[in-house]
Amino acid sequence: MSKLTRRHLLGMAGGAAALGLVGCGGDDDDDTTGGDPATTGPASTAGNSASPATTTKFGGVKPAAQITFWSVHPANSKAVEEELIKRFEAKNPDIKVKLETAGANYAEVSQKFNAGLAAKQIPDVVMLSDVWWFKYFLAKTITPMDDLLKELKVETADYQDTLFKDYQYDGKQWAMPFARSTPLFYYNKQKWSAAGLPDRGPKTWDEMDEWGAKLQAKAGANEYAFTHVKGDSYAAWTFQGIIWQFGGRYSDEQFKMLLDSQQAIDAGNYVRSQVFSKKYANVTANSETADFVAGTTASMLSSTGGLAGVLRDAKFEVGTAFYPEKTKFGCPTGGAGLGIPEAVPDANKVAAMTFIKFITEPENTAYYSQNVGYMPVRKSAVTGPMAEFLKSKPQFKTAIDQLAKTQPQDSARVYIPGGDAILGKGLERMILNNEDAKNVWPDVKKELEKAYENDVKPKLKA
Repeated sequence: MSKLTRRHLLGMAGGAAALGLVGCGGDDDDDTTGGDPATTGPASTAGNSASPATTTKFGGVKPAAQITFWSVHPANSKAVEEELIKRFEAKNPDIKVKLETAGANYAEVSQKFNAGLAAKQIPDVVMLSDVWWFKYFLAKTITPMDDLLKELKVETADYQDTLFKDYQYDGKQWAMPFARSTPLFYYNKQKWSAAGLPDRGPKTWDEMDEWGAKLQAKAGANEYAFTHVKGDSYAAWTFQGIIWQFGGRYSDEQFKMLLDSQQAIDAGNYVRSQVFSKKYANVTANSETADFVAGTTASMLSSTGGLAGVLRDAKFEVGTAFYPEKTKFGCPTGGAGLGIPEAVPDANKVAAMTFIKFITEPENTAYYSQNVGYMPVRKSAVTGPMAEFLKSKPQFKTAIDQLAKTQPQDSARVYIPGGDAILGKGLERMILNNEDAKNVWPDVKKELEKAYENDVKPKLKA
């Protein structure tokens, strides 16, 4: 059995250094590649613009007349998806798209996809999150897209490199970015002003501790300066950036678990201290976004995907900012991409990629971003269709600017089936039960190691 090396992982995740639109930035806490992630390793074959001269297995295949798209409608985006389908069918009258709700969240769509594979009732396009797509790569149930990209002359070089390369492994492309996000720091400008704070996010967590005390002094009953998400939500995602900022990691690229490091312990105990000793933070009982919009928390870390809804629903002016730093900067990418099941006929695959290509074109990814909040996945969308919008809505521009400093997530969360939930439950022990991270992380480490040995290692090719 061969190790899953940095060379292989570069094929999946690429790294922020390749981002062509907004440059190269961020502090990679494992800068051992010895080269530009955009050109290192076997994945570089999928990162260039498609060559029209290349013969593919799909040459001459007529697209199917109808395809099915399974979505969770993230951030209440069903109406926006329906508009994109309407636009697609107007441009492609020979292909009809049936939109189906596949669940209320990414876990539910994955469960439905599992059941559909067993029953041989599957969609032609399926929405899979950052923590689910690799499971289906391991099971060989999603199709490599490279020949489809070439056949349809998809301009892959125009996709945001970091987001595009998140779905690469072993030199092939396994999904396409669609509803992609990063966490942002959101703050209530009204509460900020009342506490005498400058109109910006905290630059460091030390500064947030100072500001948290001032905000808490002005808070009403059952109000907090800051709110953490629940472990069964995406605590392990927002905490991913924090553990990097403290110099720690969940794991390395070869699935060596690093949670018992002092840096990881310090990061875990820091978020615990915000709740129990500094007492300016809580853990939401509902959703951090609902609490923020209701005014019961002054700030939060939450996905860019909900930004449009927050700006629409909040009765106060909303500010957005980069993640605060500790010893360095850290922020992950996240969200969902679109995959094509391996078992569908070639005609359906061609129609599916025709649809995916269309809804991620600059004008359409800009429309999706403006109306939902997820980041535009095409570089030219930012300088073209979204340029004026970003001038009037600077909150959206924060996410695009921060993208240059993001980095691929640790394999323990995104490539181990159930890794996100294992990490989230561990974090809940700290921020809900006040358990010391030095007692929690060893248990989490053992559980992740067991999951890797059972669910990942046997399926990696020798």
